[in-house]
Amino acid sequence: MGAITADQFRIICNGVWNDRAGVLADRGSLSGESALMRAVYWRLCKNGAEYKQADSYSLAQTTLTYERVIGCVLELNATPHFDGTPFLQELRKLYENEAGCD
Repeated sequence: MGAITADQFRIICNGVWNDRAGVLADRGSLSGESALMRAVYWRLCKNGAEYKQADSYSLAQTTLTYERVIGCVLELNATPHFDGTPFLQELRKLYENEAGCD
């Protein structure tokens, strides 16, 4: 892949949302939000984007960790450069609304 556009990233986030039943069913001990962020990260990787230093943090920071890693992947691969935060916020908002989270 080498480069990712905002449209490609939106498609990845939409794909995660459309596949949320499977993503959430296979989340193990992750929160729903963390599972969604993990799915976005792995789909970026499957499409050829790379982040070589994906460190793990405590469970309480897992969602933010995935968001940071996704940001790094986009920083290295987005063309032209774009901020993926609004797409991730929308994904989280959709989940929170469906799951009844506050």
